Amino acid sequence: MPSVVEKFNPNKGSALSRKRDLQRGARRGRMVAIKELTLHEVREDAVQFGLATELHYQLKAGKEASIFLASWEHYPIILKAYRFWHSSHTSKKKGFFAPGAMEALAAKEYDVLLACFKAGVPCPTPIGRVGNYVTMRFIGDGHEAASQLRDVELENPEVVLDRILDDYLVMYRDAHYVHGDLSGYNILWWKKRSWIIDVPQACKVTKWSDMRRISSLLRRDIKNVLAYFERYDVHRGLDQIVEVFLSSYMPDNQKNFRERVSVLPRGEW
Repeated sequence: MPSVVEKFNPNKGSALSRKRDLQRGARRGRMVAIKELTLHEVREDAVQFGLATELHYQLKAGKEASIFLASWEHYPIILKAYRFWHSSHTSKKKGFFAPGAMEALAAKEYDVLLACFKAGVPCPTPIGRVGNYVTMRFIGDGHEAASQLRDVELENPEVVLDRILDDYLVMYRDAHYVHGDLSGYNILWWKKRSWIIDVPQACKVTKWSDMRRISSLLRRDIKNVLAYFERYDVHRGLDQIVEVFLSSYMPDNQKNFRERVSVLPRGEW
């Protein structure tokens, strides 16, 4: 399957900006209205940019993007289109900058998915990225998408919880990312296993990271997952799990983080 990946550089023109240049002609950029994407335009862009050979229909709409079922030849794939207006990241006051912001999010999601895939995290394999569009592996059977974890009844919830925590540990320890919004909504259930999805808000864990924020996001993600499994009367210790994660990986210059914050009340870190 061909893979078209546009290198992201906010200081240089992209396929999206070149398309916009053609649309505005001789008019200044700020004088050209930025319109929300239509199904026709997404279909046209997907084919023109070489991301898909056909766009079928919209599957769902999230906070920042719309998800479409597409295909390359006869293989089903997902095309994610980051929207310009109906997004928590944009406003009419920042309308001129909306395409660039959405393009940055698309590029980030591609990079995070690629890092997670290489680390062995069960997630949609990234295929391509151009402008504000990302394509990835379709998780499901035929044209029927896999269910969100929150919509299924699990036969062995304890085993599933352990597997999700193991997968998330790989994402944190090996890919060095915190998901940032992990819950029963952003985990799919397919072929009797869990798949982590929707990663544009993920935070990279580096030597420059604010570990207080990383720890807070990590704790929130794990707390959300544990809360979901409480419906099955399955319980785990949040503090112990967070400690396992933080003990498994910490940038060298951040290794005294827990000693530094241990003297502070939890509300201050």
